[in-house]
Amino acid sequence: MGFLKRNHLKYGIAAIIVLIIVSACTQPIFFRNMAIGMPGHFMFGKIPERNFYENVSIGDFLEPKWSAVTSGSQSNTSIVIYNDILFVSDLSGKLYALDRKTGKLFGYEKFSGAIPVAPVVNNLRLFLMVNELNEKYSTIKNFDILNGKVLDESKIYGGVHNELLKLDDGIIVLSDYGELLKYNLVGTKGWSTNTKVDSHSSPASDGNVIVFGNEKGELISCSAKTGEVLYRKKICGGIEAGLSISGYNIYFGDKTGKVFCVNLNDGKIIWQYDTKNKIVVTPVMNAENLFIGNLNGDIFCLNKADGKLKWKVKTEGVIDATPLLLKNKLVQPDLNRKVYLIDVKTGNIEKTMPFETRTKLSPVYYDGVIYLGADRGEINAYQTFKQ
Repeated sequence: MGFLKRNHLKYGIAAIIVLIIVSACTQPIFFRNMAIGMPGHFMFGKIPERNFYENVSIGDFLEPKWSAVTSGSQSNTSIVIYNDILFVSDLSGKLYALDRKTGKLFGYEKFSGAIPVAPVVNNLRLFLMVNELNEKYSTIKNFDILNGKVLDESKIYGGVHNELLKLDDGIIVLSDYGELLKYNLVGTKGWSTNTKVDSHSSPASDGNVIVFGNEKGELISCSAKTGEVLYRKKICGGIEAGLSISGYNIYFGDKTGKVFCVNLNDGKIIWQYDTKNKIVVTPVMNAENLFIGNLNGDIFCLNKADGKLKWKVKTEGVIDATPLLLKNKLVQPDLNRKVYLIDVKTGNIEKTMPFETRTKLSPVYYDGVIYLGADRGEINAYQTFKQ
């Protein structure tokens, strides 16, 4: 643990230097020689179903690679990656491009508002939501990373704090006021469906339907092609957590602490489990089990098929960021300045990583590296070693 603290101090000093450089000059984002069709981690949850699982086993030792700091804090979202470029936005309205291997700052763009959710990458285009300052609308921007300019933008009534979805034929936005919108991949608005109920539940999709919850506890399913409401069912007291889809089922938690498994086709409840405290995170799953935490600091492992409890761990912290699930470990941020490495079979906390500020970003695993985020815009990269 002393090793981690010493390295956090060393990389923290380097991060401050990066912050000074960022504050002192403007360096626009553009990558003239970037190729189309490169690999990456393109959205929050990696795919439209929201899959936070990586089929890899790692050891307990995480080697610090680099640390960088942006000028504003992040919300409970994630970084995205295109090839060797890591993109992260912050609540000060800045979009940063970093070298994912070294943490070097390539550049940043400043927008007139806050960027509370992860951008979505589509080849050489990047879609991002800006909640405009002192306005009653937000703006979705289609940013060209090849030439460093906004190609198109569209206003949306109200703010947007729900994560974006990238489908094969477009980008899905769910506003805080419950309006579901679809834009094509060049940024032109297609359809919109106004459900007229506040929604703070990041949607998921299997490519055919889009599902999300709202403050009334309704589960809504819409056609991904037309936006038509397929069903709208009262499930619980209120849903502020994100949804995940696995096979023919939807999984999510609610404001009272209940976890639900619901049939994707008709919205019927298959099972529910009561964790007793509010859930705001998106559940993560492997083939057999579901993992989810609540604001009381409790983390649960449930059987996906019947909802029966396999294990529970009490952290005495606050679980408000969606974890990363690996083959043998759950990487779980705790708002109380910690990240846990938890054995997925037993629930034992194998390692606790302390931080100087609150941990907020959902961890991302990519190419052998885990990316973590802490308050005040700190981004940390750790090399993993396969077990």
